[in-house]
Amino acid sequence: MKMVEQPSLQKILVPLDGSQLAERALPYARALAQKFDGRLTLLWVLQPPPLMPVTEFGVLPVHDETLLERAEKQANDYLSGLRDKLEEEGIPADIAITRSPAVAEAIVDFADQGDFDLVVKTTHGRSGISRWVFGSVAAKVLEQAPCPVFLVRIEHEEEDE
Repeated sequence: MKMVEQPSLQKILVPLDGSQLAERALPYARALAQKFDGRLTLLWVLQPPPLMPVTEFGVLPVHDETLLERAEKQANDYLSGLRDKLEEEGIPADIAITRSPAVAEAIVDFADQGDFDLVVKTTHGRSGISRWVFGSVAAKVLEQAPCPVFLVRIEHEEEDE
């Protein structure tokens, strides 16, 4: 009888954005990390704020570094709190923050550069016109990721909780 090799899930990437929706991926990532003695990396893709004040000269793009630094500190505090909770449960975890206006591409690049075994992420499960209008970070990650992607589908009613 041929032995089936157990998959290696040593490095698990969990993209988060501070929302309860995104955090719903954590129980699955936690369970996989425990089962396979894996390590989680909690990733936040920080998007530049789309601040565009209207003046008498028209719309002016603003790149306020102080706003980005403040947002990065908040993201770091949030991720550090989650990491500390995971480590209290005996699950090793790292945190990472990257800046990019293109969230899906940033997740894919990070997964590729970090040689991750798995990405665990939530999805809204949109289809049809709403998916076309809003786009789908999850769909892009699923299509382009260099490793398997475990998607946790959140129904629309659950989003409001």
